[in-house]
Amino acid sequence: MNSLCLRTSLLIRPTTLRSVFCRHSPAQLLSYRFLSTTHCLRTTPPSKKTITKNNESQISSDVFTIPNVITMSRIATTPLVGYFILSNNLIPAMGLFAYSCITDFLDGYIARKYYLKSVAGSILDPIADKLLMITTTIALSLPPGPQLVPPLIATLILGRDVLLGISGVVIRYVSMCKKYTKEKVTWSSYWNFFKYPTVLVTPTRISKWNTFLQMIYLGLGVGILLMEPYKKTGKSHDGWTTLKEQARRAFNFMGYVVTVTTIWSGTSYLFGKNAITLILK
Repeated sequence: MNSLCLRTSLLIRPTTLRSVFCRHSPAQLLSYRFLSTTHCLRTTPPSKKTITKNNESQISSDVFTIPNVITMSRIATTPLVGYFILSNNLIPAMGLFAYSCITDFLDGYIARKYYLKSVAGSILDPIADKLLMITTTIALSLPPGPQLVPPLIATLILGRDVLLGISGVVIRYVSMCKKYTKEKVTWSSYWNFFKYPTVLVTPTRISKWNTFLQMIYLGLGVGILLMEPYKKTGKSHDGWTTLKEQARRAFNFMGYVVTVTTIWSGTSYLFGKNAITLILK
């Protein structure tokens, strides 16, 4: 690799600048350091593949990144989804549920696109997903709710998350004992995931699909409830009735699909090798 060593930025000649700007694109020029007094000016910039690989391998310890703030907003609005369903305020319930589903994909996209992945985000994101699924499932399946979700499917969804939660508690304690001394493993430090990170959670592919399919399934459930007032007020007609019947069929079909993916995703976490990574450094 050829390089032109500089003792100071004032020694850059106009001919040198001209040759650099003529040979390379603006994107490549970003990799140069014109104002450094100790580094060399590279005439061959690092490849884009190398830059991307280095950035993707960096996991930040920051908490208040843009993706994490979006995830926290999902956690904050989740209890309102359950409350609005139980109180039969279905329009705000559907609005907040849709907001949580859209921002679930948005925060992940921002984290990957702008290299804002963090340990806190790897913990907060699955927590937000599980809280949304648990809250909405309980509101749609148990009294005094509409009891739209069958008990078997509700048990599978809730049971999977409970088992994964218990596993997470055990893994957290074991990983803290390995990384820190037993004196530091206290009640406050155990729950302080940001100051004492020990585990990096990477969702499996089937788990991502399972969350997506559960969102469709539960969203259909809220949508079916939104159609009920038209029937009660006499505004139902043949076209609307047909749409509601089709939504019911889709909801029942998605129930079978979610049953399979819920079991599959649960086993992928329990027996997968790359889902949980210990941070022991």
